[in-house]
Amino acid sequence: MKAWLLKRLGKLAPTPEAQDLEETASDEPLKVLLVDDTPTNLQVLTQTLKGLGHKLIVANNGVDALAVARRSRPELVLLDVMMPGMDGFETCRQMKADPALEGMAVIFCSALDDVASKVKGFELGAVDFVTKPYQAEEVIARVTTHLAVQQLATSLRRQNQRLAQELAVAREMQDEASRRLKTTLLGQSAAIKLVRSAIDEHAKSDEPVLIYGPLACGDEAVARALHAGSKRGGRAFIFLEGSQFLSSRHSANQSGTATGDDDPLAKLELAEGGTLYIDQVQYLPTAYQERLWELVDSSAQAKAKGERPPRDVRLVLYSGLDEKPLPEAFDLRLRQHLLQRSIKLPTLAERRSDILTIAQALLERHGRRLGRVVDGFEPDAERGLVAHSWPGNLRELEDVVVRSILSCRASRIRIDPSLLEGGVSIGAYRLIDKLGVGGMGEVWRAKHALIARPAAVKLIKNSDDGPPKEEVLERFRREATATARLCSPHTVTLYDFGVSETGNFYYVMELLRGMPLDTMVEKFGALPASRVAHFLIGACRSLAEAHAVGLVHRDIKPANLFAARLGAELDVLKVLDFGMVAQKSDPDETRLTVQGGIYGTPDFIAPELALDSHAVDPRSDMYSLGVTAHVLLTGERMFAGDTLQVLMRHINEPPPPLAGRRDVPAKLAEVVMRCLEKQPSARPTAVDMWRELEASGVASGWNTTAARAWWAKHAPSVLDDT
Repeated sequence: MKAWLLKRLGKLAPTPEAQDLEETASDEPLKVLLVDDTPTNLQVLTQTLKGLGHKLIVANNGVDALAVARRSRPELVLLDVMMPGMDGFETCRQMKADPALEGMAVIFCSALDDVASKVKGFELGAVDFVTKPYQAEEVIARVTTHLAVQQLATSLRRQNQRLAQELAVAREMQDEASRRLKTTLLGQSAAIKLVRSAIDEHAKSDEPVLIYGPLACGDEAVARALHAGSKRGGRAFIFLEGSQFLSSRHSANQSGTATGDDDPLAKLELAEGGTLYIDQVQYLPTAYQERLWELVDSSAQAKAKGERPPRDVRLVLYSGLDEKPLPEAFDLRLRQHLLQRSIKLPTLAERRSDILTIAQALLERHGRRLGRVVDGFEPDAERGLVAHSWPGNLRELEDVVVRSILSCRASRIRIDPSLLEGGVSIGAYRLIDKLGVGGMGEVWRAKHALIARPAAVKLIKNSDDGPPKEEVLERFRREATATARLCSPHTVTLYDFGVSETGNFYYVMELLRGMPLDTMVEKFGALPASRVAHFLIGACRSLAEAHAVGLVHRDIKPANLFAARLGAELDVLKVLDFGMVAQKSDPDETRLTVQGGIYGTPDFIAPELALDSHAVDPRSDMYSLGVTAHVLLTGERMFAGDTLQVLMRHINEPPPPLAGRRDVPAKLAEVVMRCLEKQPSARPTAVDMWRELEASGVASGWNTTAARAWWAKHAPSVLDDT
């Protein structure tokens, strides 16, 4: 029965979702009520329909039919017109007047074939007529069709109810976000008045708007206010986290041809008729900048002709840069267009007269949320709030207010002076300033509340977009757990990890002074062979320990190798970012499933990982280390091209040779080229490479004196002990 109904429903209207059809087409038989005052007719109908698998119920008059229908709630009624007492027309009228029965399908059965009778029947709500004497094929066809139509209508009603509920939830979430962020725009300072005036002005048009300024100064609040104040206010507001373009999958995709789930700009479809807000737009790769310009340009041309634009989406973009709103390398056409329509965000310190107004609003909102009765701040607290420099802007202010509510039991809130020492608190650490941002999280310089030792805190950024939060948290948990198992001096040291009060997963590691090797090559070119050998020995020592306990890094590249100063020592190599680590003995324990994705960075990925992302072999790290060494020695990418071309070249092409280069000793060239063998078994292990390089003496040409001279010339602040 179920398979038959699904097939029939699919033929009639394939649009309802499979879930709705499945729910509608349950395994319970459909109920059909047969009503006729002639026993012979009931017998004929029963014999005709019994093979279809429906539950057949009979009644021989209108009064009984109404009673039976109210008890059994049939999906369809075959109703005789000419009956003594209450005829079929009256029976149908009373059925349709009952809210519990009005959804039933009614087919009249009659020897009458006049138009007036049919018109009356349809006016009463019947869906069809069957003429006596019955023809079996006709009865079966009409019953089957109208049961399917009736079930289809039920399915569509369910789908509409669900869609209406989803829409109501989405609107409530959007309204709640707007209410929550509205606090940002409170105050009467000249700076915030200027922002509100700019919002009112830009809300009148559909032109793209660039918001720029320091982090945590209210960018999303301004974007939502622009949307709410425009004619699109009742339509979708879609958020796109621009920093996700920093992931290897998107940053390497310079062709801009990604589709489906792999294409962040696919969210344009969701924003049709509404607004697409792109956060941290400065991270957009060139290909995506060009696609945004095409959208802006095509919309302008269509409007000039009085035509509908191909994509009706209003763009609001945020850049976290302050002095220069967009990088010089940003698409020139889009850059010029956006700079003409921009809103600069003031820092909290630039609108000091608004601080108490905002703090009071935050106090009331979070007091209600936490179930506390609060009656403002103590006078000393108010003076402290106004006097503080607020390097963390609105985010820091909110953090201070929430922590003060939690720690103070009185109705008038006092603020512990330690909370105003600067920075947002995460666990026992206070975030001082941001060191970097990536597609998965942020890295901050931090200070422990009691211990003077500096630290770096890595934490996830809360976002409703991008990968599911559970998936991102799992990556951070895995990285912390894996790193905690390692104690090599060449592996970044983990101090602590946990979940903050706001649900952010974080881990705390040693704060390194120095420079990642990718920055070193970008700024100063290829490195001396002796220095490269020195760095490779450090990397091998870290990987040797990881590989010995069954851990494979899977993302070795110059950006994850850091030349650090530790006390009086310089150029101490540290291996960073064990976020994609895999365990050889149990790969599923520490691996996230990436649909259609690859693990690692395409420029440095091993051939076996390019072919099979589930491959877990320590010698994959050695291939990536070989590519890294090649880049450090030459100052150039080993293979050029877009993502797919680079992957295919790693799989099929031999690497450019190092032998014969006067600046690369033969032994170093030989070891690096063995790392680049296509077959993993032909590559050296980390221990083998470590020992061979030490025995070769190539690294001995780089010593403390040479390192100090290099840092003094290129980055003297690293040598500063203050």
